[in-house]
Amino acid sequence: MAGAEIIGAAIGVLLLILVGYLMIGSALTTAEVVASAQKDITIQGEARLQTAINISSVSFGTPTTLILKNTGQEPISDFTHMDVVLFYGVNSPQKYSYDSGGTVDTWKHDPISGTMNPGTLEPGEQMLIIINNLASGPSYVQVICANGVYAYGS
Repeated sequence: MAGAEIIGAAIGVLLLILVGYLMIGSALTTAEVVASAQKDITIQGEARLQTAINISSVSFGTPTTLILKNTGQEPISDFTHMDVVLFYGVNSPQKYSYDSGGTVDTWKHDPISGTMNPGTLEPGEQMLIIINNLASGPSYVQVICANGVYAYGS
């Protein structure tokens, strides 16, 4: 009988050590994930602070064209997550997503000239945006970058 109590106590101690090991491991993993997420948020915030765009020339029609200039310090290259919104007076705004082919109800850009990185709008560069809209008569336009920075033009 005494041997069974010793074996039971040893198994209990081993289970306590195992549970403690799992709890410490999960706590360290959680701390690492939180620290990594905070770092990513900080990097994203810094990129947003250094991003600035300006809409210069706008020509409303079918298609609508505008010139977008990168006035910030951060290159812009994630065009698939950029949106262009046309506002038609009292009607609801119409959102246009990027499509390099320029299908209907999308926007595309002409090749960016003078860039060191093709397909990237570097600081100080401009690009022509062509919005393939069917409706005419928008009153102003908004361009929204992937990181949330936006600009209005009319």
